Amino acid sequence: MDNFYVSPTEFASISGVSRQTLIFYEKKGIFLPAYKNEKGYRFYLMSQLDIIATIQSLQKIGLSLEEIKDYIEHRNAQSTYELFSNKINTLKEIITTYHKMINMMETKCQLITKANQILTDMVYIEYRDEIKIIKSEHISFNSNEITQYKILGEHIKYRKKQNHSLGHAISGMVEWKKMLKSKRKKTFYQYYYTILDNQLEDENYDIIPSGNYLVIYHKGTYETSYQSYHLFLDYAKKNHLVLDDIAYDESLIDELTEANPQNYITQISVKFKKELEWALSYPLFFLYCCLLSFSVK
Repeated sequence: MDNFYVSPTEFASISGVSRQTLIFYEKKGIFLPAYKNEKGYRFYLMSQLDIIATIQSLQKIGLSLEEIKDYIEHRNAQSTYELFSNKINTLKEIITTYHKMINMMETKCQLITKANQILTDMVYIEYRDEIKIIKSEHISFNSNEITQYKILGEHIKYRKKQNHSLGHAISGMVEWKKMLKSKRKKTFYQYYYTILDNQLEDENYDIIPSGNYLVIYHKGTYETSYQSYHLFLDYAKKNHLVLDDIAYDESLIDELTEANPQNYITQISVKFKKELEWALSYPLFFLYCCLLSFSVK
């Protein structure tokens, strides 16, 4: 490239950088004219286009003007390698953060869509795939509310520390049969838990097993979900089902989605087997029943 002087207007036109930007760079000491005459007129060399291209590239990767000035004055292959390596790692972290944000918002949209498609206070049968979860410390059924909220607080801290997705609200595991017998007027959780993203790995995760579940969608506050548990008993009795002792309370519409707690929608799931399947899973018990039936005849 020939080294001859051009005016700021010509240099700006060729480089794609405005005259105002060239003046700004000069004031900051980042990029100076090659020559100033006695009248103060500025002139640039065409070879300076390389520096302008460098400045624009460094701005695109997020360097401040102070960092650019320092880099230009001291740049070499090693410093460039270190700079770009660090920036690559930073950008990868940003991309990961954005992926998590997108996943959270997609999950919320899916939950809201599901909530808009179901009817509350009726029983559904749904097949659920295995779900990975992180459980809180166990909460004794005799624990007071202070203990319960303390354990909830610890689970919130752990969830935040591990940067787990906030797409799913914190869920709760309930010994629902015991809950009904206790005559309590507020849902009491034995565990809080967080549903993990499929991409996340955590060596301490637990599993909600796959299988067939009775599912109820309860409308109202979290504390009132127990009011729908009796529907499980009625349905199981009519259809000869044996229900597990644990119910899983998971929010579809929660405090992030809805201002009025009375409009919250909680998905309550209980795994079940048919009575014959339950009996066959206990061979000795089944054999005993057969012998007993034979002896009666």
